[in-house]
Amino acid sequence: MKDRNDVTDVRSLNIGENMEEIINELIDAILKDEKFKAYQQAQEALYDEKTLALLSRQKTMQEDYLRLKNYLDESSLSQMKDELREIKKEVLDNPKIKAYYQTYHELNDLLEDVTKTVFQGISEDITLERFQL
Repeated sequence: MKDRNDVTDVRSLNIGENMEEIINELIDAILKDEKFKAYQQAQEALYDEKTLALLSRQKTMQEDYLRLKNYLDESSLSQMKDELREIKKEVLDNPKIKAYYQTYHELNDLLEDVTKTVFQGISEDITLERFQL
């Protein structure tokens, strides 16, 4: 679990004392925010044997598919794709993984809002809109 000591030491940024203090306050506020705490809890929950085994199985199957796709016949490839889809569904339906991704996106939205607020105060010419793929 990250705490204040795990965050980059702002003294190494060569900024003024006042700005250093403000940045430290911002970091502390983020670390105390419920979205950050929820994200940490969801992340820690992923480290159980069943979830790690599921993620490992998915990764292995993906690697096998990528390694073998140029050498297998269509029937074998189709079977591997079906297995990959089943594993992906299992991963996406896993409550711990769902909770992790939900809290990850909520924390990311918070950090984007903080970034926009900071940069709006610096220049109106800077746009920080999320690029949509």
